Amino acid sequence: MRISMRKPASHARRIVATLAAIAAALGVGLAVAPSASAGGTGEWTQLSDFPTTTRYPQGQNIDEPTTGRIGNNLQVIWRGQISPERTSYYTGVVGLDGTTTTPAREILSNWVALISNPRLIRVNGQQFLAFSGLQSTTTGAPNTSGAEFAATSGDGLTWTVNPGALSATTSAYVGVGNDAVDDNGTPVWVGNPGTSSGVNWHVGLSQVDPAPAGSDSTYRLAGCCAYNSAAAKDQVTGAVYTAFYSNSSSPGENGIWTGQILPNQGAFTRAAGSATNYSGTENSIEPGQRVAMVARNGGGVYVAYKLGYPEVTGIRIMNVATGTTLDVPGSAGASRISLSAGTGGRLWVAWTAGGVVKTTHTNTAVTAVGAVGNQGAPAGSQAIWKVAANSAAFSPELADENVDLVATSGSADGQVNVWHTQALRTLGIEAQARVARNGTINVLVTDAGEPVAGARVKIAGDSATTDGQGRARLQAPSRNRLYSITAMKGGFAQGKAPIRVGG
Repeated sequence: MRISMRKPASHARRIVATLAAIAAALGVGLAVAPSASAGGTGEWTQLSDFPTTTRYPQGQNIDEPTTGRIGNNLQVIWRGQISPERTSYYTGVVGLDGTTTTPAREILSNWVALISNPRLIRVNGQQFLAFSGLQSTTTGAPNTSGAEFAATSGDGLTWTVNPGALSATTSAYVGVGNDAVDDNGTPVWVGNPGTSSGVNWHVGLSQVDPAPAGSDSTYRLAGCCAYNSAAAKDQVTGAVYTAFYSNSSSPGENGIWTGQILPNQGAFTRAAGSATNYSGTENSIEPGQRVAMVARNGGGVYVAYKLGYPEVTGIRIMNVATGTTLDVPGSAGASRISLSAGTGGRLWVAWTAGGVVKTTHTNTAVTAVGAVGNQGAPAGSQAIWKVAANSAAFSPELADENVDLVATSGSADGQVNVWHTQALRTLGIEAQARVARNGTINVLVTDAGEPVAGARVKIAGDSATTDGQGRARLQAPSRNRLYSITAMKGGFAQGKAPIRVGG
C-alpha cells in the first residue's frame, strides 16, 4: 500500500504513531552500563550509553547499526529513543586497535522519528548518511515529506542535513529496507518503501523534497512483500546491484532476489537455494536485517543468505553476476548474517547462532571457506538482535587479518545496547577422526584451504610445529578418550579439532 503524502496537519503525528506501532509489534528492548573503552580482539566493548530501562535514552531490538571507515578508524552509527516522542542518531568511533576513540554522542538530535536502519557510506571524501524520518510535526517544514534524506560530515562528528531528497517515494519513512552506494561520486539509494512488492532506487540527491515524480526506478514482483534491500557496486565493471528478500506466495518468488540496476537495469533472479519446498509450498526464513551484500576488492559482488526451512541448515555465499556459490560449513542455525570485504580480496562472514556471534572467512579468490570462529557475546547478553562486520581497514599491513564486529545485544531485563569487538582468522585443522593409543596423528593446518607454516599444534603430552606445507605429526596419548588438537600462530585465532584415541 502506498500512502498519499498530501497531508493534513495531523499527518506527521500519524506517522509517529505508525512507527511506534511497528516498534511495539516487533518488540522493544532497552539499555545497560558501558564497559571500559579498551577493546580489541576477543573483548566486547559497549559503544552506546543506554544505562537503564527506566529512563531515556533507550535502544530498541529493531535498531540496526551501520558502520563505515573514517581514515583507518571504524565509525558506528545507531538510533536511540530519547523520549516517547523523540529520536536521535548516535555515533561512536573505534581505532584500529579496538579502543573507543570517540565515545557515544548524538549527531542527529531530537527528530520526531528516524528509521531504524540508516546507511553510512563515503561520497566525495565525506561521510554520507542515507536515512528517512520526520524532523518535526510542522506541516510543510523541511524533512517531513517521508522521502529518503541525506546528511554529510567531514569528520564524522558534526553533521549537516542536506536540502532535497534521495527519493521520489514519500513512503521511505515506513520502509522495510534501506541502503545506499557511491557510484563515482553520485549517491544511489535503494529501498523497499512502505508495503512493497519489490524495490525502488534513485540516482543522485535531488534539490527538491521529495525528488520529482517518476525519478525513482522500480522492480516489482507479482506478489507481496519485499524487505531488507541492499546495494553494492562492482569495483571492476562499475555495475551496481541490489538484493532483497521476498516472502511472496506467488509461484517462484519466495527467497533472496538480486539484479543489476545501473548503468542499465538487468534481469532479476532468485538466489539458488534461498527458498525450500516444504509441505508442497516454497518457504524461506527472512534475514532479520539488511541482506548481506558486498563488493569484493578486485571485482565481484556477493550476497550471503540462509539455506533451509523450517530450520536454517547453513549459509551460502553467491556471486550475483556469475551465480557461483560457496557454502559455509558449520553455519547451521544461523540467524542474522553480515558480509564484509577485506582489502586483499577476502570475504568475511559474521552471523549469530545460539546466542553468540560466529565468523569465518574465505581465501582471497573466494573459492574456499576457513574455519568457524566463536566470538562469544557481550557481557550479560541474553539475545543478539543485529550484527555487522567491517574488514575494510585502509592499512595495507592489516589487509584481511582481522574484522571489526558490531552487535546489538539485549540483556535479561530487556535493555539493548551496541557493542564492538574484533576477530582474527581462525586456523583450520585437518586430522584423522580416530587414532590408536600412542599412535601417530597426521595434522594439516590451513587458512581457508591454504597451508599454514610455523603453526604450533598440540595434544595432551605432545606438540610440534607445522612445516612449509602446513603439516606436522603428533603422538597420541596412551589413554582412551576424546581429546582436542589445538593450533596456534601469531595473527590467528586458535583452531581446535576433536580426535578420539582408542576404542
